[in-house]
Amino acid sequence: MKKRICIALAIAILGLLTAIAPHTFAKVCDIGEKVMKCHWTARAELFVGLAVVALALLKLVSDNGQYQLALNAGIAVNAVGIILFPTALIGVCGKATMHCHEVTQPTLIVLGILIILATLIQTVVLWKKR
Repeated sequence: MKKRICIALAIAILGLLTAIAPHTFAKVCDIGEKVMKCHWTARAELFVGLAVVALALLKLVSDNGQYQLALNAGIAVNAVGIILFPTALIGVCGKATMHCHEVTQPTLIVLGILIILATLIQTVVLWKKR
């Protein structure tokens, strides 16, 4: 039970970091004459990050294995979105020296991978209990 709570809280923290990263410590480009792609990526990541937080907090409601697996699936799909928004779906600025390209994109990719790893770990543990 404590493992379930720890994993849920870890996923919630990672989701929160995903939501705030493009607006704080891994900031995207400022809006100038033109709105850059990284701005839209930051907005999408805010939504997906908060969705991960909501799903992670729902993991605290019940310790039913099937319920946990279903939430893990939802979290994993959102984590794939976290990775795909800055890489394939929307992207970031094209210039390799831009802050969003050097910092924001790798940060979001790492956060997405960490969320997927946390859900996979819990999924494996739940499958072994069956």
